[in-house]
Amino acid sequence: MSTGTEEQARREAVEIALWAQGRQAPPREVLAELGLLGPDGRVLADDGQEAGAGNAYGEDGSRLPDLGPLAPFGSWQSVAATILRKTADSAGFDQTSTVFDVFQWILFEIQFASMPFLYDITEDSRDVSISSLSLSPAVRAVTDLVGGLVTEDALTGIVDSIKKIGQLAVENPGQPEKNSNVQQGVLTVADGNVRLGLLRTAVRMEYRSGKGYQQLNQEISVSRLFGNLDYGMCLRNADILLEWDGQDVDDWVNGTSSSPFPANTSPAWDN
Repeated sequence: MSTGTEEQARREAVEIALWAQGRQAPPREVLAELGLLGPDGRVLADDGQEAGAGNAYGEDGSRLPDLGPLAPFGSWQSVAATILRKTADSAGFDQTSTVFDVFQWILFEIQFASMPFLYDITEDSRDVSISSLSLSPAVRAVTDLVGGLVTEDALTGIVDSIKKIGQLAVENPGQPEKNSNVQQGVLTVADGNVRLGLLRTAVRMEYRSGKGYQQLNQEISVSRLFGNLDYGMCLRNADILLEWDGQDVDDWVNGTSSSPFPANTSPAWDN
C-alpha cells in the first residue's frame, strides 16, 4: 500500500494531467441545439465580435521561497509565466489574435479558475456605466477590484495595458458596430506571494465617420479572477513543470495582441 505522501503525489499528478489536456468543444448536436451551426454545418462566425488581450507585471521586491528543483526556471515569476502559457495552450487560446472564438474564450477562463497551482481564488465583478466621453468608471472598477492585491506600480502597469487594448480596439478593423471582448492578464509579486489574475469585460463600439471607433453609452461588467501561486504544489510537481515549454515574464507581457500598441490617450480615461 502506498504512503500518504505517495498517494498525494499520484493524485496531484492526475489532477495536473487532466487539467493540462484541456477540454473539447461540445458535440455538434449540442452546437446545433444552441443555434451555433450554420446551414452548411459549420460553426457560425460572428463578425461583430473581436478579442483584445494584454498582460501586465509588477513586483514589490519581497523575498520568495527557494526554487529548489525548479531552479532551471531562474525565478518564480518564470514558473508562473510558464503555467500561464500552459493555461492558454490547454484552452487553445491565442492571446496574439483579435479573432474572437467563444469556445476558446470560455475555456480559458475555466482553465484559469481550475488551475491546480492556485489557491485562495477570488472571483467577483463590478458594474459601471461608460461612454465615449467617460471611461474613468472602468478604471475605478479595476482599481477597486485589484488595488489591494497588487503594488501601486503594478496597478499603473495594468491601467496602461488596458489603455493599449483600448487603442487596439480603436484601430482594429471590423463591422460598423462591434463588441470588443477585453482580457487583461496580471502577474504580480506582493507581500511574498506570486499572484495571478484575470480581468475581463466587453465593450460595444460604433464606427463614426471622421472619428473612427468610439464606445457607446453602456453598462459594462468588469470581472476579476485572482489567486496565489501554490509554491508547495509547484515544488512537488517540478518534474512535470520542467517538461513544459518555458516562458519568462517579458515574453508573457509582450505576447499579446495589444502589446505593440501605444496606450490610448483619449481624455475620456480621466472623465
